[in-house]
Amino acid sequence: SDTVNLDALKQEVEALADKVKELKAASPVDKDAIGATVQNLLAAKQTYADNNNGIGVDGKPFEAPLTKVAKKAKAKAEKADAAEPATQNAEATSANAEKKAAKKAAAKAKKEAIKSGSVAPPETGGKLPSKKAPNHTSKVPPNQIVINPNVPLTERPVVALTAAVLTNTIIDYDIFSNHLARHTCLGTADGHVVTGDLAMARYIVKSASQNNNLLGGESLAQQAVVDTWVDYASSLMQLPAEIRINGVGMTLEHALQNNTYLVGTTMSMADLSVFAALGFPSQVADKAVVTAQLTEFATAKRWLDMMAASPAIQEATQLAVGIVNNTEAVFDVGATLEPLADGMNLLEGATPGRVVTRFPPEPSGYLHIGHAKAVLLNDYYARRYKGRLIVRFDDTNPSKEKEEFESAIVEDLASLGVTPDIVTYTSDYFNTIRGYAEILIKHGMAFMDDTPQEQMKAERMERQDSKHRNQSPEECMKYFKLMCSGSEEGAAWCLRAKIDMQSVNGTMRDPVIFRQNLEPHHRTGTTYKAYPTYDLACPIVDSLEGVTHALRTTEYNDRDEQYQWMLTALNLRRVRIHAFARMNFVNTVLSKRKLTWFVENGYVTGWDDARFPTVRGVVRRGLNIQALRQFMYAQGASRRVVNMVWSKFWAENKKEIDKDAKRFMAIDKDEHVLLTVTNAPDASENAFISTDCHPKDPSLGKRVIRIAKQVLLEKVDAEGMEAGEEIVLLRWGVVKITKVDGGLEGTYIPEGDFKAAKRKVTWLADVRDNTVCVLTEFDNLVTKDKLDEEDDFQDFINPDTLAETDVLGDACLKTLQEHEVIQLERRGFYRVDRPYISKEKPLILFMVPDGKEKSMSGMSGKLAHR
Repeated sequence: SDTVNLDALKQEVEALADKVKELKAASPVDKDAIGATVQNLLAAKQTYADNNNGIGVDGKPFEAPLTKVAKKAKAKAEKADAAEPATQNAEATSANAEKKAAKKAAAKAKKEAIKSGSVAPPETGGKLPSKKAPNHTSKVPPNQIVINPNVPLTERPVVALTAAVLTNTIIDYDIFSNHLARHTCLGTADGHVVTGDLAMARYIVKSASQNNNLLGGESLAQQAVVDTWVDYASSLMQLPAEIRINGVGMTLEHALQNNTYLVGTTMSMADLSVFAALGFPSQVADKAVVTAQLTEFATAKRWLDMMAASPAIQEATQLAVGIVNNTEAVFDVGATLEPLADGMNLLEGATPGRVVTRFPPEPSGYLHIGHAKAVLLNDYYARRYKGRLIVRFDDTNPSKEKEEFESAIVEDLASLGVTPDIVTYTSDYFNTIRGYAEILIKHGMAFMDDTPQEQMKAERMERQDSKHRNQSPEECMKYFKLMCSGSEEGAAWCLRAKIDMQSVNGTMRDPVIFRQNLEPHHRTGTTYKAYPTYDLACPIVDSLEGVTHALRTTEYNDRDEQYQWMLTALNLRRVRIHAFARMNFVNTVLSKRKLTWFVENGYVTGWDDARFPTVRGVVRRGLNIQALRQFMYAQGASRRVVNMVWSKFWAENKKEIDKDAKRFMAIDKDEHVLLTVTNAPDASENAFISTDCHPKDPSLGKRVIRIAKQVLLEKVDAEGMEAGEEIVLLRWGVVKITKVDGGLEGTYIPEGDFKAAKRKVTWLADVRDNTVCVLTEFDNLVTKDKLDEEDDFQDFINPDTLAETDVLGDACLKTLQEHEVIQLERRGFYRVDRPYISKEKPLILFMVPDGKEKSMSGMSGKLAHR
């Protein structure tokens, strides 16, 4: 391969072929010269094929012409085969002839019927199918790509999928897994079916409004060159893999000496079809096999590396591979992704390093538990795929937004353990968005409307066009500028997208996309007098910021069609939408308006009240962030909106906090009884015992517990005690009750039987250094599980949602810091809301629900245990 110039050989073959034509046309004919030239021509063709792994100059396997002797032998054999039927009996011959005649007549009649229009043509473009015609899959919905998940990657439509990615139309296609499908196929808009990867790819490119360079662009010559390469690649598919790869290597080595791509300056169907002929080796294992056979072809190897690294090819590969049960393509040995968290699905078409997600909160309130799901899912996918998370403040409505809410959202994200890669603002794009709005106007895809709001709403419901719908772009632009000027005359006007007033999807009925608002913006002041709506701003900024996957709740499903219309109308890069279910909880309101009412009317102490479903509220209640993540991930893949019960949430939370919540004891300050342990040390001796902070995890260290003659017991625990009964004082030992009447007394039994004692109680030495604590319990703000649309939430306000209990705890409680979560044995889990300062400013502990309907003991507390 180093000494033979295939291009030169090809030119020699062409020159010799031309010479043969000239000699045959000459007069008189020089047979000797013709014979010699033909021999040279055959030798040159043979040399070319020998050095191109058996592939001739026409791109097909080379076969040397037969000699006269060989031709005669072949003709004789064919004649003998043809003569065989003559030996059969006359009746059989006649019957066969009749069958052939009948078939011929039927075919002719069917052809005439198709021509006359009385019979619909078959799916083969109007031609009668032959016996070897492809078996189309019938009734494939428009834009559905059918893939059999049981076939290898090389038989899946990888070229077609890549073409869809490159033409910015991949989102328009529904990829459907069908293990019964005999061929990969694509349903067309007019009800036909296209079968085969390359045919599907051509259809996709021709249907797209951009990137026709894939087929060679506008140049007929380049289109022909692309077709030649596609034909070449197709002819290779019947060859063994080793021969095919070597043949491609030789060909590319010469074709790409001075070029990056096979045709033109961008990737085309020529490159894709040849890459497919190599087995579409985009994954690391497949690429290694092909690379091993291209060691002598540096140029071909360079091209292979470039193609395998193409984002479009990798996305198409993942789409083709991912059709099988969350299977992921592997493009780099060192870039193996973490296994999916329980409950999560793959992001469609996502590849490592190229995923960009975004969380776009409106700075008009505090984040609540529903927002937490959205931000955690966005953060999860960005981190798992080694991509980026954008937090973008959707500040398009100055009437609602405040800087204080922005700061609060940033703080809430930090409390959730979320660190965005970048923080942006929709307001940074106001000029750009206005420019795109003017593009819609200039192309007649938007109009200005001064129809009153209620009338507009009624017209949209009745699918009635606005009287301004057909205004000219010039008139529309005049009123648009009037609106943006902030004038009183322009206040009545708004810009509406001209989409489809007859659509069954209400969001497509000419939505408002720009409106006047004279209130100063908290970032841009009075620079702008009109602002885009979320429906216009969101898709534009998503595309411009490189978002690959926009995670949206299922309540936006109807708006997804509108979202994609905006991107298509403006010829912007398309963004894939990944839907998930909104999270609702029983006995809970998430509406900003309703939550604001609770704050303003004094039902709660603020937005961080532990009874509130805000992020800061549930964190203050004792939420564990890891538990929250696991809970949200478990719900992540579901698209069904359900009303979750808080008990499931808190039960998941308990699993996490139980792992490292240190154990302490506390006794009700008022409702207790005194037990005298007659053989215990006096309080003045400062005696103590040592015990593990966590009985199941010694690594959390030890703590000391004071012991003394006078011991405090919970009143409820002492009820029914009898003389002679043995009880267990937890973490200390067995005490035998010796007296009940006139005050409890007992004797400590060092070798007592813990298992034999039925009563195991918490206790506290009655000493001066005990810690004063306030235990705080909470209940739901709303009494009804699920509020209906017609319900007035104020009719279901729970009047009793907070209760406090004063207790005495052991001295170690004084060392606790804010946010620490502990367990008071036999009472429950608690979060430190305020550390101990003094007896006048005691330790304040917030009870953390554990998901159980009943408390750990008879000490049920003052409110419902939830």
